[in-house]
Amino acid sequence: MIEDAQWQRIIELLAGRVPELAENFLGRILLDPAYSESGLTLEDLRSSSEKCFNAMLESLAKGGTDMTSLESLAAELGAKRAQQGIPLESLVRAIRTDFSVLWEALSAPSLGVNPGLLVRKTELVWQVVDTFAVRVKESYVAEAEDLETATADLQHQYLTKLLAAAEPSPSDALRIAGALKIDPGAEFLVAAISRDDSLTLRRRLGSLSAPRAVVGFAFDQGHHTIVILQRKQGLRLHLAFDELALFEGLAAGVAPIAQGIAGVRMAVLAAREIMADLAVGETGVFRLEDRWESVTRYRLAQVGCDPAFLVDPYLRRCSPGERERLLETVTVFLDSGSLLETSAILGCHRNTIVNRLASFEKYTGLDLQKPRGAATAFLALSNLRSPGSGRKVTSTARQ
Repeated sequence: MIEDAQWQRIIELLAGRVPELAENFLGRILLDPAYSESGLTLEDLRSSSEKCFNAMLESLAKGGTDMTSLESLAAELGAKRAQQGIPLESLVRAIRTDFSVLWEALSAPSLGVNPGLLVRKTELVWQVVDTFAVRVKESYVAEAEDLETATADLQHQYLTKLLAAAEPSPSDALRIAGALKIDPGAEFLVAAISRDDSLTLRRRLGSLSAPRAVVGFAFDQGHHTIVILQRKQGLRLHLAFDELALFEGLAAGVAPIAQGIAGVRMAVLAAREIMADLAVGETGVFRLEDRWESVTRYRLAQVGCDPAFLVDPYLRRCSPGERERLLETVTVFLDSGSLLETSAILGCHRNTIVNRLASFEKYTGLDLQKPRGAATAFLALSNLRSPGSGRKVTSTARQ
């Protein structure tokens, strides 16, 4: 009984020092940028701290038998800090600081606590603080999950509006950018991956976005998952290391960098087209410069304008042997662009190469030493040049 009376007297003394405990607590947690740069006011932090110390002291006074008020306050604090965007690790450190401040006050010589009594009450102090910490964390995690779900739903709604069949007006696009919290004039990395790889990509994107250094979204569209990433200022047109790391081990079609939110819609179309052009099992990052030839030929063939029609029918007039020699010579020449290099590769005299190119021009009308003729032949012969294309076409039919 005497010990209980002594303990109650100590708790009453500390209850009178709660403002002092709160100031001690504030002086420590404000060293953490998560708090000092959070935008939270000192009044908010001070009020929360005083309420926490009062609730813990009340539980200590009751010997830990009734912690209803403490748990209720902990649940409120955990949800509030999640809403305010305080990182969980910073919140946990703050709770540890609560314990340190409280324990230092209990063991301070000026309080005159009997060391033996303090030792016997150590487990109780731990029990109270641990209950508080566990409830705060549970509430924080639950609220963070709810916020994440709500945010994901809103993002999906706005991305659906952005990428809908009907193009949003410039004013609507600006409102969408504001809702998504992105800079409408920024550069955007837009890519498409298989939906089978969506979970892996989302985890990586979440890790990349965790410090809020980047703003990124993943949006399922058909068989693809679309990635839209606001780029950091000053990045070059090639992808940065952390951007490439998003797609490691995956197949990704990456569109040319979109200039502003208005360019994202077309970039999504390009990314999906590049992705659809890949062969099954291919992995890596594929850009327009990697796949333009195959995409162009496929699209032309879809509307009956296969460039092969500009070459194949005309070469049927020559013998099979001559056709094979002409195609081999033209293919090597289009790769090198040099008569000397072509002759060295094929082991022929330069004049032989000139004569074969002249024969090719006679049959097809395409002068390969002029840009227009070379470009036409380049596309016409792309099946020979790129046998690994993911989408094969014969005339207008898709195989």
